Amino acid sequence: MTYRLSFPGDVFDTYKQLPDDARRDMAVCLVDAQQNPLAASEPYGEDDGIIRTVARGHTTAVVLIGEPTRTITVLAIAYAGA
Repeated sequence: MTYRLSFPGDVFDTYKQLPDDARRDMAVCLVDAQQNPLAASEPYGEDDGIIRTVARGHTTAVVLIGEPTRTITVLAIAYAGA
């Protein structure tokens, strides 16, 4: 089952300001995570299965996996410019 993707407004603003290639990388890893977020992500600190990271290229996002609501919420985005 596919998870719904959720962006708080300020985080979506960060996403929109990424360079085109970084925005594409972020979109790809978030879409990939929608099918199986645990398999497509890595633990963020201690592995609680809830707060995870996804990364591709020079972009990383911290996500919150809401199992009961089947939602992935993007909490923060980081870009290590090239």
